Amino acid sequence: MFHIIHFMSLISFCCALSIDNTNKPIMLFNELYSDKEWELLDSDNNLSVYTKNINNKNLKAVMVKQELALPKDVLQDVIMDIGNYKKFLRNSESFVSIEIKKTDTFIDGYQFIPIDVPFFDNREYIFRMLPSGYRKEDNTSIIHWFLLDKDVALLDNDGNSATYLDYGAGLWIAEQKEQDKTLFSYRIYMDPGGSLPDFLIDMINKTSVINIFKDAISEAQKRHSKSN
Repeated sequence: MFHIIHFMSLISFCCALSIDNTNKPIMLFNELYSDKEWELLDSDNNLSVYTKNINNKNLKAVMVKQELALPKDVLQDVIMDIGNYKKFLRNSESFVSIEIKKTDTFIDGYQFIPIDVPFFDNREYIFRMLPSGYRKEDNTSIIHWFLLDKDVALLDNDGNSATYLDYGAGLWIAEQKEQDKTLFSYRIYMDPGGSLPDFLIDMINKTSVINIFKDAISEAQKRHSKSN
């Protein structure tokens, strides 16, 4: 179980090569962005966890939410800092993360995650991450990412044997509240593939997204404290 949760934690944080917006999963982003139909699962120490059914999908989306006195740009910098994930993400020792391309507006990357579980293949994916809303009308998202189609020329020569993941997306949202408080949320839908039962994947998704949210917030708070 540890290895499966490890795998889910890694794919949940950011999961993309260059491609135009026609391949961006707008319908999925619309459902993640909407505040409707999220069901509260748990709430503790001002941190709340929700799930949501996604149209025509067996698995549920997960959202973690917490109000904090933290500048949104600090958290944004942490999430975009792909090269330092191993320094602050728990259980991230074994994955391979490569930055393929970086511009002023996005980062494209590749990640390979070895899975030490019988009958469960290794996983790999290419992702795109942008420090902005997923559409013009989205003025609260500070990060959005989505998985991209397989780049055969790149992956067939990488020497890795793995199942390719090609459907998933996530939003980091920051909503300004009273005074210096911001309501942060991380919303994600991710299908890790394979033959695990849906209820088990949903359970693991919940655990991994909570850990990722806490790790990112903790790192952002440390960086903010050092800068003051």
